[in-house]
Amino acid sequence: MTITPSPSESEPTRKSQTPKAGADTGAGGTMGPDGRLFILTGGALIVAAAGGGLLMRRRNAARG
Repeated sequence: MTITPSPSESEPTRKSQTPKAGADTGAGGTMGPDGRLFILTGGALIVAAAGGGLLMRRRNAARG
């Protein structure tokens, strides 16, 4: 037979507290040079893909 202890009737000793200032979660809104590099590289890839698609479409239209 297993005896399960019943919970105590007193209030818990630890309580959650909301921080009054902001949480330190990193750089926030300041994007460093690495972030800019990722954005610029992604934008360049999108522009290159769109340009390549237009060139392929134009060459197929000229043939047929």
